[in-house]
Amino acid sequence: MLVIDNRYEIYNEKDENLKVDKLYKAKDLQLDSDVYIKVLEDNKLLKDIFIANLVDESIMMSNIDCDNVANILDVVTDDSKYYIISEYFEGTSLFDLVNNNIINLDNIIYIMKQIVSSMRIYDEKDFYHGAIRLDNILVDENYNVKIYDFGITKANGGVNIRMNNNISFLSPHQLNVNYTDRESDFFAIGVIMYYCLFRKMPFEIGKTEFEMLKNIDKGINLNPEKITVFNKPLIKIIKKLLERKDKYNNYNEILIELTEIMYVKADIVENKNIDLQEETYQEKTKRDNSFMIKIISIIMCIIILVMVIMQL
Repeated sequence: MLVIDNRYEIYNEKDENLKVDKLYKAKDLQLDSDVYIKVLEDNKLLKDIFIANLVDESIMMSNIDCDNVANILDVVTDDSKYYIISEYFEGTSLFDLVNNNIINLDNIIYIMKQIVSSMRIYDEKDFYHGAIRLDNILVDENYNVKIYDFGITKANGGVNIRMNNNISFLSPHQLNVNYTDRESDFFAIGVIMYYCLFRKMPFEIGKTEFEMLKNIDKGINLNPEKITVFNKPLIKIIKKLLERKDKYNNYNEILIELTEIMYVKADIVENKNIDLQEETYQEKTKRDNSFMIKIISIIMCIIILVMVIMQL
């Protein structure tokens, strides 16, 4: 039995060497409730004011009414490790959900609308995430989401802490000058959308910031064969989220376009049904005409035969 700070008991875990940046289900022995624990290790990117700032950020964020973002409940320090205690949510990571092939285009749009709506609420309060990824978004059986790690990057002065050297969701200006803002989250959301749609990253993953920047400069890896009339509108949004120019100005613009996709899809489906109905009608007409021609031909043959016999 592994207990953190004499209060949080991690389920089915005895090894004290917990994996960094992973959510562990635990029990708050004091409140008799389930929580999540994430371990962060000190590194050269973590600022001295990180813990104090994170406590302040978590208090301010707890006053924001948003069901899709997990509140940070407590922060525990132990030598060079930090334990982030967050509220519990019954779900699986978006990464696992996508890779287990149990997500379709409608699910993706529904999930992304929740994410973008939540980010808009926090953006209005001058908050950004700065580290949103597939593995810190949990999704339940009804495709409702809960976003974790909100406040960590902002508490570190806007510098992404790059645990496990995870840099594949970072925007160019995060990679280049360690600067995080709303556009950083736009970029990360674009990467998430792309992965949900194609089950791969939009750019080749680089081992260093310089390699990652070069890969981003090469552009999105799009296979034309994977583009359909249904996913084309979502791909357009993805491209705009990942572009360095002509970007979205706010979350409302993204939400409007995500909502429009459902109407466009409905029109496509309806028009396809109409086309099928018209095609069926044409085939039936053609078949009927062919039958009539055969009947007339048989009658004409009979008439000619009768006339020949009479002449004899």
